Amino acid sequence: KKSQILHERLNEEQGVSEYATWYLRVLVAAYLKADPDRFLGFLDSDCYDVATFCSREVEPMGKECGMVQVLALAEAFQVLVKIEYLDGNAQKDTNSGLVMHNFGKEGSMALNMLYRPGHYDILYPKLNKTI
Repeated sequence: KKSQILHERLNEEQGVSEYATWYLRVLVAAYLKADPDRFLGFLDSDCYDVATFCSREVEPMGKECGMVQVLALAEAFQVLVKIEYLDGNAQKDTNSGLVMHNFGKEGSMALNMLYRPGHYDILYPKLNKTI
């Protein structure tokens, strides 16, 4: 019952999850702005500096999260973010459409994500349970 209520609250439009998302955006922007020279080379050509990038792409709600933001989030929280990228093109060495990118520090808590163009989903690894 409580888990159902929590699920509903976190999925309400204009609800609790919006505040959590906004808070994470502010933290990511602050992390990027704290070391702008490090991230400048990764930005789109129409963003001349990190502050502009943050005001256009990080801080506003409704903007997609890119790899620069994921890297900053992983480093700021000292977690490992593993992203499986599904683009539909078969890879030469694996014959699958999945590409994997890791951001953050190995050995730390890991968050597994599936990225399909325009959307991220959380992946829950299968746990080996013995009964």
